[in-house]
Amino acid sequence: MDDKIEELLVKKVDGELSAKEEEFLSLWLAEDVEHERELQVFMAVRQRLSVLREEFRPDISGRLQLVKSRRKKRVHLGLWLRYVAIWILVAGVGGYLLWRDRESVEREHRMFAQVAVSGNERAYLVWANGERVEINEMMRDTVLTGMGGGIMRVDSNRVLHYESQDSLASRGNRMHKLVVPNGGEYRIVLEDCSVVWLNSASTLEIPEYFETGERRVRLTGEGYFKVKRDTGRPFYVETERLNVRVLGTEFNLSAYKDDLMPSATLINGAVRVIECRGDSVMLKPGQQAVVGKKGLEVQEVDVAYITSWVDGKFHFEDARLEDIALRIARWYDVKISFQQEELKEVRFSGAMLKFRPLGDLIEMIEATSYVRFSVQGDCIVISRR
Repeated sequence: MDDKIEELLVKKVDGELSAKEEEFLSLWLAEDVEHERELQVFMAVRQRLSVLREEFRPDISGRLQLVKSRRKKRVHLGLWLRYVAIWILVAGVGGYLLWRDRESVEREHRMFAQVAVSGNERAYLVWANGERVEINEMMRDTVLTGMGGGIMRVDSNRVLHYESQDSLASRGNRMHKLVVPNGGEYRIVLEDCSVVWLNSASTLEIPEYFETGERRVRLTGEGYFKVKRDTGRPFYVETERLNVRVLGTEFNLSAYKDDLMPSATLINGAVRVIECRGDSVMLKPGQQAVVGKKGLEVQEVDVAYITSWVDGKFHFEDARLEDIALRIARWYDVKISFQQEELKEVRFSGAMLKFRPLGDLIEMIEATSYVRFSVQGDCIVISRR
C-alpha cells in the first residue's frame, strides 16, 4: 500500500481528514472493491481499540503504586498468581466486548440488508397497446415482439435494441415505453443507433418510428444520451419542465418529478436547452443548465461527478443529504425519512461503487457527519446522533 494512502486511511479513522484529503481518498476508494476492504480493516482496528478504552479502564497506575508500596518479601507466589488471574480476566472481558461489538455491527448491517438491496439491470417494456414485458439481468439474446408489430431485441450484453419497422408508418406513430423501476437501470439503442442509459425510476417514451425531419423522445427521470449525428434530423428530448435539441452529442438529463431543479449537462458537442416558459440557452461542454427560480441558470460543473452513475459509482460533491437520500431511495428501492428537517441540509462529499451494500455507504456518511441511519419497520430513518 502507498505510504500516502496509508497515512490518509489513518487520518480517516481518526477523523482528521481535510476536505481535499477526503475527496482524494473517496476517489481512491471508488476505484476498487479491495480499497474499501482495506479501509474497513483500519476502521475495525480503531473500533476495537475504542471499545477497550471506553468500556474497560483498569486502574493500572494505582495497582503499580500498590505493588511498589509493599516490601519485596511480601510479594510471594500467591500474590503473583492473583495478578496473573486479573490480567486473564482483562483479556477475557476485552475479547467479549470485541465480539459483542462486532456482533452489533453485523446485526445492524443485516437490518439494512432486510429493507434495501442494491439495484441491477432490470426494466420492463410497455408496448403501445399496453402489453407489458419484463426485462431482467438474466435475459440475453432474446427477441421481443409486440402485438402492434414492434420488435425489440436484448443482445448478449443485456442491451436493448429497438428495430423500427417501415411498414408501421401507415398505421400512425404510436408510442412505446421503456420503464426502469426503483432499484434498476437499463440501456437501449434506438433505431438511429443513438444510445440512452436510463437511471432508476425513469421512463423513456419512444415512437414506433422517427418522423421525417426529426427524432423525438420523451423522458421522465434521468438519462444519459449519446446521440448519433444526423444533420437532417435533429434529436429532441422532451421533459415536463425543459426540452433539449441536439444534432449529435453526449449529455445527461435529470428531470424527475420530485427534482426541485431539473438540469441538463453537456459532455461534448452542443445542445440547446429550452425551458417550458420559453427561455433557452446553448451549452458548451462542461456546462449545466438548471431550471431555477428565475428561469434557466448556466454553471460550470465537473461532468465526471454528474455522470458517475453511468460508470457504476456514487459520487457526491458537497451534496445535500436530502438529494443523497433521494438517490439512495431510487437505487436501493427503500423508503427514507428525516427525523429533523434541518438534517436535509447536511452536506457530504465522497464516492463509492453503487453495487455495494447500502450499509457501506451509510458508514461513510455517518463517519464524516453527525447523522445516524436506523431501520424502523420497512423504512430508514435519518436522525441526529
